[in-house]
Amino acid sequence: ESTGTLQWGASIRNRFESKQDFNFDHSSQDYVLTRTRLNVSYTTPAGNQGFVELQDARVAGESSWAHPPVKSNANANIFEDHLDIHQVNWSWKLDNANLTVGRQKLDLGDGRMVASLEWANTARVSDGIRLTWGKPEKRQIDLFLGRPVAVDLDDFNDQARVGSRYLDSNFHGAFIEDRATLKEGQLQYWFFYRENEQFGDEISTIGMRFTNEDLGWQPDLQTAHQFGRFGDDDHSAWMMHAGIGYNFECGSLNFSYNFGSGDSDPSDTQHGTFDNLYPSNHPYYGYMDFFSLQNVQNLELRYSKQIERGTRIYIGWNTFWLSEEDTDAWYHAGLAPVRVATKNVSPYVGKEIDVALQVPLFSGRLALLTGVSVFFAGSYLKDLELNKNALFYYVNMTYTIH
Repeated sequence: ESTGTLQWGASIRNRFESKQDFNFDHSSQDYVLTRTRLNVSYTTPAGNQGFVELQDARVAGESSWAHPPVKSNANANIFEDHLDIHQVNWSWKLDNANLTVGRQKLDLGDGRMVASLEWANTARVSDGIRLTWGKPEKRQIDLFLGRPVAVDLDDFNDQARVGSRYLDSNFHGAFIEDRATLKEGQLQYWFFYRENEQFGDEISTIGMRFTNEDLGWQPDLQTAHQFGRFGDDDHSAWMMHAGIGYNFECGSLNFSYNFGSGDSDPSDTQHGTFDNLYPSNHPYYGYMDFFSLQNVQNLELRYSKQIERGTRIYIGWNTFWLSEEDTDAWYHAGLAPVRVATKNVSPYVGKEIDVALQVPLFSGRLALLTGVSVFFAGSYLKDLELNKNALFYYVNMTYTIH
């Protein structure tokens, strides 16, 4: 009689970060982030699988801002999650489908709307149910019902309300990957629904994406429209991403334009700031995480090249404007305002240059990532008398055991 298969894995990640003048003054932050994970999975002869992953995330350094009172904090704790259950779920293998119940990660499309946010020290998980049906090479549908999980340093992470607009929300949706409709290219469609009774939010998001990685010049086009309620206001907002990439012998080059709508009049009953939902903004809009897809216009030029033995260099250039500079805020990657709305300012916030190097070591088990980024203040910051450039430096090492 066949027996099941037991497997385990582990990873240890350490990252040093140095942030200079992130408030566009003379402040500095230097700290070390550590994250340790241990996972165990059991697969039955029928293909069903149970999965448990423990996580311990900590920060050493700037303790005054890295240890917020979680119960009253309106934002996610992205720095610390003392030994806790990060994921625990059971998956049933069904006919042409898979059903997963429990604490799990959602990574959909390119992550601009929904992702597990692995760059953050605590990452992001949800409690819920997910049904994946279809064939990836043709058409696959994801249906999910869930709720994001907030970090609680004093107890096990659970569904307790923490006063956060996003962490206290129910989040449901459908996501379709379609390779069958077009002979050339891939389509993605989605419908997401975020509901928070306490804040009065009922946000529906309908979107679509087209990509084709088989062409010489590779397009990446997507747009989404939102409607519903945001607090006491009617909500209507939209986003757009238009990108083009090309692979040369000397590397790959990508150019893109990103737009997230803003609120043109905060005193009326219409809310126009795009709701960025649960994204991974770090790969986009600059590595310094100064921006999200809210009230922003962004031009980005990226170059990357694999040098040898898996070593890759990355160079990025970004420039940023606010869509509604006088009436809406500047929002960082965590969706909270960097600066609130200010009258009589320029829309041009500034530009950022990122340089990063990724090196695999010890047959790929150890991954070294290091980089430096500089943000050059634009006329928006100069109008606020914050004419100070910002600097970001980091060294990230991840050791993985499978």
